[in-house]
Amino acid sequence: MAQAPGTPFMNQLRPEAGQGGMILLRSTLLASIGVPHAFSTAVGPEGRPLDLSSAGSSHLGTRAEVLRNDLERFSAAVAPGGRLATTRQVHGAAITDVQSANTAEADIVIAEPLEDDDRVVRMAAVRTADCVPILLACPRSGRVAAVHAGWRGLVADAPAAAIEEMSRRGSRIDDLHVAIGPAIGVERFEIGLEVAAAMRDSGLAAAVQSRSPRPHADLHRATCLRVIATGVRESLVDGAPECTASSFRFFSHRRDRGATGRHLAAITPGNATGFEAVDMG
Repeated sequence: MAQAPGTPFMNQLRPEAGQGGMILLRSTLLASIGVPHAFSTAVGPEGRPLDLSSAGSSHLGTRAEVLRNDLERFSAAVAPGGRLATTRQVHGAAITDVQSANTAEADIVIAEPLEDDDRVVRMAAVRTADCVPILLACPRSGRVAAVHAGWRGLVADAPAAAIEEMSRRGSRIDDLHVAIGPAIGVERFEIGLEVAAAMRDSGLAAAVQSRSPRPHADLHRATCLRVIATGVRESLVDGAPECTASSFRFFSHRRDRGATGRHLAAITPGNATGFEAVDMG
């Protein structure tokens, strides 16, 4: 999928085979500074769907035991012994920390640097099936965040909310490394006039394409616009667009009319000196 004019050049996320043949995606940029992370795909062990929905919420009817085992496999592929911290996502810009994520309604999860007495590594994580997963890392402090952003979250500027909160906590914006995961592409994301108006009114006119019979939205470009507007350097944004609705390597709520699985994007914090000294087992 070609990058839209006006967006920074980005590397494709790198596919990697995990346990049993499940396929994960990694950011070259985040990997270059030692950040443990991954974006899941729909390709699971032995080629079956890798549905990473929360317990009791699978739209594919995935059995609880299979969900639990696959969540454990994914967690182990990111950080052996780590625990996923996910929220009830509400398509906004509310923020929570990994310690309280599992009972929170939020679309941004922040993980503070690990301390010597931390016994459990909690990974910031978000679920998607067309919306944009965004992972952020501060190489100086080890602070990280995971962001879920659909068109509503981009109108609410969830990326800026996450970045500004990381800055408030001590991260320098121009140090932040950002990876953007697979989401529905502009060719497949037809929107209504009211959605187009909301995006234009929020400063995202460049991510709306006028077409017949209805406009289309470019969520990847909208994400880039939001991230770069905060002061993040273009050279530190990674993840060329990959359309979830155009490939059966991914789940897609739009393509499958809701009867689909969920991806996870997860990232692990470092310690107060960054990521190189973190022993992930």
